[in-house]
Amino acid sequence: MGTTMGPTEHVAGWIVNTTCDNLPVEAKLVAQEAAFDAIGTMLAGSAQPLGRIIVDYVGGAGGKGEATILPGGRRLPACNAALVNGTLGHALDYDDWSGFGHSASILLSTLLALAEKTDACGRDIVEAYIIGHEVGHNVGQGRKDEDPFHRMGVCGRMGATAACAKLLKLEPKQVQMALGIAGSMASGVSHSLGTMTKPLHAGMAARDGVIAAELAARGWTAGERILEHPSGFLAAFYGDEENAWSLVERLGKPYRIQDMVIIKKYPCGGSNHLTIDALLELMREHQFDYRDVEEVEIQQAYYSQYNDPINDWPRTGLQGKFSMMYNAAATLVQGKIDIDTFTDERVKDPRICETMGKVRIRVLSKWEISYARVEGRWPGGGSAGLTGIPVVVRLKNGKVLSKAISPDRILGGRKNPWGFENIRRKFEANARLALPEGKIEEAVRVWSSLEEIKDIREAIQCLLV
Repeated sequence: MGTTMGPTEHVAGWIVNTTCDNLPVEAKLVAQEAAFDAIGTMLAGSAQPLGRIIVDYVGGAGGKGEATILPGGRRLPACNAALVNGTLGHALDYDDWSGFGHSASILLSTLLALAEKTDACGRDIVEAYIIGHEVGHNVGQGRKDEDPFHRMGVCGRMGATAACAKLLKLEPKQVQMALGIAGSMASGVSHSLGTMTKPLHAGMAARDGVIAAELAARGWTAGERILEHPSGFLAAFYGDEENAWSLVERLGKPYRIQDMVIIKKYPCGGSNHLTIDALLELMREHQFDYRDVEEVEIQQAYYSQYNDPINDWPRTGLQGKFSMMYNAAATLVQGKIDIDTFTDERVKDPRICETMGKVRIRVLSKWEISYARVEGRWPGGGSAGLTGIPVVVRLKNGKVLSKAISPDRILGGRKNPWGFENIRRKFEANARLALPEGKIEEAVRVWSSLEEIKDIREAIQCLLV
């Protein structure tokens, strides 16, 4: 009596049978762009307090030198190098915004670590990167808006493991085992937004992707139906094991990475970006600043993680990254948002603190959101700020101004690309925090074309001090 292929087996087969030759050209270009941007955020992350802590802690454990930590050059076991570089990449919340939150820091750090160990080339990384992105994104579509799990930590492990399985050329049954191992490792809750633990979610997902794939390659076993089993991944995190096929049958039909990746232009939680852009446009159009403002109204979903009272009035720069009130006030005061906006000193700026008192967050009820969805007026959701609802500014002179930016028009996305020159300038500014000026031009030349890199170990040399 034969057996019917299940969703997990289907995913394993898809991973094994998908090759770079049948990936869309645009998907490969976007993957390389995101990876290039992630190298820059890793370098910048190394200069942050949490970057120094994670490098000292993990680096101090030592071990076999298989892969390199950026930019110091210390060599560690591949899984630990992935842990550090993944954490560095997300340290500033400045890495890309895509399939399962912030995919690039997870996928690139895990693949770089294994590529150094296995002599894989840049083309191999691009292939595995896209496969990991698609798997992580698709299994994450079962997520409900209200759930407390952090997508990076949960789906990121599945995406990283899929990518590693491809890079290691595992057989289908080994891929099933690797996914089963990763499903048991998956974890991460959103309560840690605004702390050093949010970037750690990226690092741990990258580390566990390496561990899961390498254990499976050695014959380690796990549940082989991790996606669809009643005690498996989807049932545990989303409470609905029946939707497994609906999530995975769409793999590569079409590929999503080229539609989803957004290169961040602000180093803060992505749901702030439309609000920041709307305020900056209003300020340019109507020539006012924080001193002219009577009140600002921003509407947020009831389930928004950005409504957390812990972060509303931030005490640290990390908390400020996830405070809609702080980002709005800082935009009005500074006329820009950059890395220096999110220091522990800047969140105490009396002008910003006073302006925060003028920002009102109106929390939309479940009823309002449900009704808007029925009428087709809810274009996005996420955690916050992605709905295209206008930001309203009331000035002291009585004028009422409003601006709405549609989520699909966010700068850096497919319909409104930022352009490589801007991405390059962002990379250079980030790299400047860690590298001497003489190495930056070479780093841009080498890492802006990942698919052309033949020797990863050699290419990494221009990223080291």
